[in-house]
Amino acid sequence: MPEQIRAQRSLVTVVHAACRAAGLPEEIVQSSGDGVLIMPPSDIDETAVIPDLVRGLTTALRQENRLLSEAARIRLRLALTNGVVAPGPTGFSGPAIIECFRLLDSPVIKTALVDFPAAELAVIVSDHLYQDVIRHGFRDLDAEDFWRVQSIIQDRGFSATAWVWVSNRAGGGATPSADSAKPGGEVAEARALADQGRFREAVRALDAVAPSGVTERMALLDVRADCMIAIGDLEEAIRDLEELLRIGTSPSSSALLRLGRAQLSLGDAQAARLTFKKLIPREPQAYVELGRLERLAGRTAAAKDYLAAGAELLDDGGPLAALTRELLELALPDATSS
Repeated sequence: MPEQIRAQRSLVTVVHAACRAAGLPEEIVQSSGDGVLIMPPSDIDETAVIPDLVRGLTTALRQENRLLSEAARIRLRLALTNGVVAPGPTGFSGPAIIECFRLLDSPVIKTALVDFPAAELAVIVSDHLYQDVIRHGFRDLDAEDFWRVQSIIQDRGFSATAWVWVSNRAGGGATPSADSAKPGGEVAEARALADQGRFREAVRALDAVAPSGVTERMALLDVRADCMIAIGDLEEAIRDLEELLRIGTSPSSSALLRLGRAQLSLGDAQAARLTFKKLIPREPQAYVELGRLERLAGRTAAAKDYLAAGAELLDDGGPLAALTRELLELALPDATSS
């Protein structure tokens, strides 16, 4: 059997073994030659499945590579993200799928396998998934082993913060700089307080922190803004979010959405509108917010345009997309009719 075909079969074997280790059905794996797409059910426990999947891949790769020649040795890049996904006639589509493939194709994750030749697996995680799951250190996937990167694909206009992990750093280059590592312990502790609803305690803890670099300052501002929104001090939240966006290397969708909503809550619809527009065309939620703004302002035609554009962004060619289009085509009710 040719080595390439054997390697492709080995890839499927490895991924199926990893899925079993993570408690996922093998049926969610879609093979595409030299790659696979894993689409877990929407109700999984990410705090358990992600660590188990990464560990399962690491173990299965090590075992499978013992059976292959050096030339056929499998080394994998894995991109992890979450978000809106919908089935279509030729496969899955949606912003999360696009982001996942952009992360997988970015030079930074390919460079990780070059810089760490002993690693058989390199993982790149979107920033929002890292913040939601990875940084909390569930199971044996240690957040300290990830480092912050900027994933950029110039010809596709893609730039996003992400986090990288490799299965073996032996023989690799220098450890990533402290400024690209996990935010400091004090900020993580403040986030834990906020997650428990102890927002004022979290703010007091954050105000005592002297950030060691830009990354920690950004993490601090992110947590502090959440706390201020929860407390109701929207003006302070806006100041934190504006600074976070100013010092960041790329605009964060989460920060922009929170900023726009805070501006709107304070009655500054024009500022909110400008903020939400910065999220077009990559963030479907921006179209919802803009559509709502126009509807509340009595501009139903403009509201319909935004909602239609958002629906087109998520169009998977399936019945939900067709239903959405038909709803948007319905004539607006006559305000004078009974």
